[in-house]
Amino acid sequence: MEDNVEVGISSPEEDFYKKLLTSTLSESYTQNLQEKLLKSMERNEVLLYKKSRRKKSEEKHLLDVSEIEDSIGQLSMAIDMEQNAIKLIEKDEFFKSYRYSSFFYVDPIEESSIKKLQDNKEVYDFFAPDHSYDVSTEYEYEDQVMVEKPTLYSIGQVSIFKFSKVLTGFSLGVGEKKQIKYPILGIYFKNLGIFEVRLDSVRKMFRGNEQFYEHTIDSVLKWFRDNLKCKFTPVNFPPIIEHIRKNKSDEVAVHAQSMSFKNGSRATLENGINESYVLPLLGELQELIKENQALFDKSPEIKQLLETFISETETLANLPWVTLVWKNDKTRVKFKFGVSDQDFTILQYYGRQSEMEKMNYVTEYIIENKTEIDTIEKVRAGQVRTVSLDNQVI
Repeated sequence: MEDNVEVGISSPEEDFYKKLLTSTLSESYTQNLQEKLLKSMERNEVLLYKKSRRKKSEEKHLLDVSEIEDSIGQLSMAIDMEQNAIKLIEKDEFFKSYRYSSFFYVDPIEESSIKKLQDNKEVYDFFAPDHSYDVSTEYEYEDQVMVEKPTLYSIGQVSIFKFSKVLTGFSLGVGEKKQIKYPILGIYFKNLGIFEVRLDSVRKMFRGNEQFYEHTIDSVLKWFRDNLKCKFTPVNFPPIIEHIRKNKSDEVAVHAQSMSFKNGSRATLENGINESYVLPLLGELQELIKENQALFDKSPEIKQLLETFISETETLANLPWVTLVWKNDKTRVKFKFGVSDQDFTILQYYGRQSEMEKMNYVTEYIIENKTEIDTIEKVRAGQVRTVSLDNQVI
C-alpha cells in the first residue's frame, strides 16, 4: 500500500482495506465483540443499529443499519459508508484484548527520534487531521518482513505503536482464500523503562509456521532496533515469579506449572478450579506439614526430609512454564520461559480480562516486584559490607 497520508488512497486501495476490515471482523471477532463495536459506534453517534432508536437517527442524520439482521452485515455497511466507523475500529485495536505479550528492558527512546520518523511519514499519528487509514502490508514468513509504517497512539507516559499485517490463509476443504488484518502493538512505557509487544491468537491457517508468535515478536523488535536504535534486554522472570510466590501469596498464587526433572521425567501440576490454590504433590505436602505442625514437630527428622525434598524439587527442577492467578479478579497468565536467559518469555492471558488496563497492571506488577528484589539485594549487600568493615576494625 502506498503512502496514504501524503497522496491519498486510490479507490482500489480503499476498497481493499474496507473488504479487509470486514473479513477481519467476520473471521476474528466473536458475535459479542461485533456487537460491542456496534454499541460503541452508536454511543459515539456514528450509526444507529437498534430500530427502537430510529427517531434519534432521523434527528441527527445517523447512518441507520437497523434493518440489517446480522451484526457483520451492519458493520460491513458502516465500514463502507462511514469513515468514523473505521476510525473507531482502528482505535479499538489499541485497547482490545490480546492473548500474548512479551516485554523487555529498554534504554530511553528519544522523543525527537520518534518525531523525526513522523515528519518523514515513517510513523503515522493516529490523531493527525490528515491521517486516514492504517497501512497494512502482507506478512512474509521466511524473511519475517514487518510493515514499516506503524500508527502511533500516545497517552501520557505510554507510546503505543500499532503495526498492521495482512495474513492470508486458505480454508479447509474448498481452499477458499481469506485475508485478515492482524494488529500487533509495540508499547513503550517511558516511566518503567519497559518495551512490550502484544499480539493476539490467530487461527492455524493464517499462521504459516509453528514459530509464528516468536517470529512476529522478533520482527517488531527488529523494526525498533533499525529505526530507533533500541537496545533490548529480556526480563529474567523465574526469580521474580519465585519472589511473588513466596511473598505475595495473599495476592497471587501459582495456578499451574510444568516441571522437568534431572532424571528426564516431567510433571504438570494444576490446582484445578478450587479456591484454595494448592498445587498437587508439592503444594499438598506443604499444606500437610502446615495442618499437622504439632505432629511433625515430634518427628523433626521426617519434617526435615519432606521440607528438603520440596525445596530441592522446586529449586532443581526446570520450569518450562508456570501459570499465575491474581486472586482478586481471577486473571490467569501463563509464563512460557525461554530456553536460555537470552531468550524472551512469552505471556499468555486467559479469560476475557486482558484488555489494555489489565495487561498494563500485570506488567507494572511484575516490574514492581523486580524493583523489590533489587532493593532487598542492595540492602543485603550493604549489610555484608558493613559487617566486613566492622570485622576489619575489630
